[in-house]
Amino acid sequence: MTTKARHGMQKRKKKDDNKGPRAFEVQAWPMHHAPMNRMSQEATVTEAFYAHFLSYFTSKGEGKDILNRLSWLHRLPQLSVDGTNSALTLALQATASSYCAVQTSNPALTRHAWDLYGRAIQMHTHFLSRSRTHPDAITVHMISTSVLFSFFEAMQATSADAYRAHIYGAAKMFEVTDPRQCTQGVLCQIFFHIRTQMAFVQLTSKGEQTPVDVKRILYGALDYEELPIFQRLMSWFGRLADGYGGVDGRCAEKSEVDIVEWMGIKEAVDELWREYTETASFHDEVISWQGPAWQDATTNTTHYRDAYTALTIAYFSATRVLLALAAPYLSHEDAPDHFESILQASHFLETRLIGCAYIRMAAPLLLVALHAPKAQQRRKAIEYFENWKTGSMRGISALAMECISRRQTVV
Repeated sequence: MTTKARHGMQKRKKKDDNKGPRAFEVQAWPMHHAPMNRMSQEATVTEAFYAHFLSYFTSKGEGKDILNRLSWLHRLPQLSVDGTNSALTLALQATASSYCAVQTSNPALTRHAWDLYGRAIQMHTHFLSRSRTHPDAITVHMISTSVLFSFFEAMQATSADAYRAHIYGAAKMFEVTDPRQCTQGVLCQIFFHIRTQMAFVQLTSKGEQTPVDVKRILYGALDYEELPIFQRLMSWFGRLADGYGGVDGRCAEKSEVDIVEWMGIKEAVDELWREYTETASFHDEVISWQGPAWQDATTNTTHYRDAYTALTIAYFSATRVLLALAAPYLSHEDAPDHFESILQASHFLETRLIGCAYIRMAAPLLLVALHAPKAQQRRKAIEYFENWKTGSMRGISALAMECISRRQTVV
């Protein structure tokens, strides 16, 4: 890690004796203990966001691989009240209102959320126009605002294009931001989320691509010297997703000379999997983990070390699915059922009620819905998206179901 990111991605290999995860959590919620009768309506809604949205959209395990101290969502309260970006404050309030409106089926709160969303977009546009003459003016606040807009669209589903625009808008801002913005590794985690959504957007698109200089972001804005395992995995997944042929399910035509290239990708993914399973084994004062997942023979279910582990394994399986679509001659009859692996991870995450995991699982689940050889597996994946329609993931569901419908029309 270079000195520019010294305060960003700190590689902490041992616990701080005086500050555990709960200590960080308390510091990140400065408004939580404020007297409720002194808060405005917006502040009250934002308080609900901290209490409910954060518990729903965060999970343990990410820091082990991403190497940051605090999750981005836990940093939002501080970022939104430091007085430097009013668009972020409005975006946070809009997303909070939207989430609470969905959970309570409150039409008045939904209208309030839409009003805040519109005002936030206007303010954000103002900041963006100012940054055109000052490229170094792109801050973590502005990127956070675009990501919150995507959360809003994931819940409200105003349009498929709006969700895509916010995801790629945030990614393009990464290209011109400065490593100094990566305070405590916040940008690292945001880009971890963005990369999963870029892949999902690419899989659901009609072949359109918005080029993003990922290497420039990883080694420039984020200043990585050694990429975490998940970022390396997403590099392969993203590369394969870029070549995905859309609703017909085929990747771009390849000549025979490309067999070496596909074999190289397969070997790289297999080696990354070996590295991951080795590093996933550890021992603490409670239990020894011999690997990232294990099978319960009595219930025939798979258990995982944590939600982040389940997500990672699902993306390993999804990467192998894309590779099999691109180069079916590399597949073997005795290969593991990667579609079933994705469904098992989805089932585990469903029991944990973690919203961010649902959003990030959309790409692997979509591959199951489109390409699983067993009708039962396809139905189960579609059932997940159908269930999301009635909850806080209706926007993600709309994108997926639109793509599935196009696929069924082609077939």
